[in-house]
Amino acid sequence: MKNLRSAQAKLDSAKIGLEMARDQLAYTELHADFDGVVTATGAEEGQLVNVGQMVVRIADPQARDAVFSIAEAAFSNGRRAGHRPQIMVSLLSNPTISTSGFIREVSPVADAATRTFQVKVSLRNAPDEMRFGSSVAGRVNESSAPVVVLPGSALFDKDGKPAVWVVSASSAVELKPVVIDRYETERVVVSGGLAEGDVVITAGINRLREHEKVRIAAGEDR
Repeated sequence: MKNLRSAQAKLDSAKIGLEMARDQLAYTELHADFDGVVTATGAEEGQLVNVGQMVVRIADPQARDAVFSIAEAAFSNGRRAGHRPQIMVSLLSNPTISTSGFIREVSPVADAATRTFQVKVSLRNAPDEMRFGSSVAGRVNESSAPVVVLPGSALFDKDGKPAVWVVSASSAVELKPVVIDRYETERVVVSGGLAEGDVVITAGINRLREHEKVRIAAGEDR
């Protein structure tokens, strides 16, 4: 009777060991939750991997994102909290191929090198031509007040306030105060102070004097 109980205990222990071995073996098999496209591999055949190490990264073709690096100034445009504007996304190589999407994620931390924030846009019914890794352009699909984009070299300081030099009808230069919507890399977005048709001087502004006469050379950009 004693030998029977001992044998039974060994059998139970062996069964537990078998189940543990099956569990360990199952850990060597990787199964994706969906049929997708392999975008990256983190291990080679026969390599010993650590727990939690990425082995294969798979992307779901039915859930594609467009990823952009956005300057901080673009977030301070007065949109109400929780507002999710529609984004039009198009291929850089062929702008006629496009679709719409909505912002689903904004990185809470800026990139240490570029000081921009990563924004992910979830695409709706993305065309097949928008393959993973394609270069795309994004545009916010909503109305806004008209603005003027000028190079940073056009901005002048007048009594501590921003201004630009414009050429009047009499070919004299005048300093015009402007309202800056936001500053971007190497350019500024002006939301007020300029009228349609104003000719803004963008170079050599520190050598100008009020009411000084200038001449616009033929073929020069205005």
